[in-house]
Amino acid sequence: MDLRFFLGASFLAFFVSFAGARAFDGVTEPIAQAVIGMTVPGRVDSIMVAEGAFVRKGMVILTLNKEEEQIQVQMTHLIAENQADLVSAQAKMDTYKKDYLATKKLFETSNSVSEEEVWKKELDYKLAKAEFEKIQMTEEKEKLEYQMALVQLEKRILRAPFDGEIVKITKNKSESIEALEPLVEIADVRFCRMTSYIYAPEARSLKTGATVNLQLDGAKTSRYKKGRVEFISPLVDKSSLLRTVKIIFDNTDGAIEPGVTGKVRLK
Repeated sequence: MDLRFFLGASFLAFFVSFAGARAFDGVTEPIAQAVIGMTVPGRVDSIMVAEGAFVRKGMVILTLNKEEEQIQVQMTHLIAENQADLVSAQAKMDTYKKDYLATKKLFETSNSVSEEEVWKKELDYKLAKAEFEKIQMTEEKEKLEYQMALVQLEKRILRAPFDGEIVKITKNKSESIEALEPLVEIADVRFCRMTSYIYAPEARSLKTGATVNLQLDGAKTSRYKKGRVEFISPLVDKSSLLRTVKIIFDNTDGAIEPGVTGKVRLK
């Protein structure tokens, strides 16, 4: 191994003495962050929130023009709710069934009806039953069509995938968009994650769930937080002898701007 590389990597990864602690560089990010868009093209109909607003999961952020989809939902809903044909077919089936059973019983207990008459009544009942089952399947299909119309309507609505703050909206009302075009950036900064690369012998002393001290940059004076170890990579980078460690810290006070660098300080 090149001695200069070894010394450089060791110097980068090794600890810096500060108040009895060893420090390792890291960078912060929101606990959740996403750039989202629509799966269908269209025109922006309304924007329900402004940049900087805090939204809850499932809240509507913006909608596309959806008049056609709304009409389709109403139409399929009316068809799915109409049970007249099904009720009529069931009544017809029940009537033929009673007639068939009565004729069959009469044939079995007396000679007042022929066997051919029983067969005819049975055939009428089976035909009515088949018609009822066909209409029943049609009704189920109509319910599925209604559900599909709701799905198509929902594609015109952009909802928040998680609780967070609206960072950026790239389109204005009435502007056209393409499918999968980035529209909204959302981030949950109430909790943040610092990713650090710690020298393997030092990382060995850490455990998932352990509390560590963090020193955050980005201001005139350093800011300090306590964090909880979320993840320790089971692998060690062969060239640098570093292990990836991820630490979660509370940022509900908004003191830290995700993206700033900092240090993990180990006693």
